[in-house]
Amino acid sequence: MRLKRFLTACLFLAGLTACSEKKGVPMVPQRYEGWSRVNAVELDYPIPGHMDNYRVIYINDIGKGYRVETRGNSTYHVYPEGSIILKEIYESPSRVEGEKPGSLTVMVKDSDHPDAREDWVWIVKDLKTNQEQVMTQEFCVTCHSNANEEHFYGDGNKNGEFRDFVFFPY
Repeated sequence: MRLKRFLTACLFLAGLTACSEKKGVPMVPQRYEGWSRVNAVELDYPIPGHMDNYRVIYINDIGKGYRVETRGNSTYHVYPEGSIILKEIYESPSRVEGEKPGSLTVMVKDSDHPDAREDWVWIVKDLKTNQEQVMTQEFCVTCHSNANEEHFYGDGNKNGEFRDFVFFPY
């Protein structure tokens, strides 16, 4: 009987540990510098949510494999699970030689994640503290929903394509 209680307690504690370890797993990759840059346009103009900070956007190889589908008269860009779009945010509003980014904003396509919004997990990483914060509010996804219609940023999505919440398709 004691052994059964002991094993039950061990399994219970192992379950708690597994849950807490999973929650603390970083989602932002340590190395991304070899990824492709999304656009050649200098992002040195104000954008809501990112103010007027200089930005550089990267995409992983999985994300570069998005597909374009035609549904009726509409075009849909669909990013596969595991796609990561990472934006370096700099302190200054223009490119300064040798400056390092202060933070990262990241979109991870993970429809099964409990904090996913429209199949994406939205993350901010402070590079000074190395802390990641999953954004559970609707702010990021609400703003990025504008990418799915004609808008003011980047190329403006003049055709009103569904771009899976991505302003600058690769």
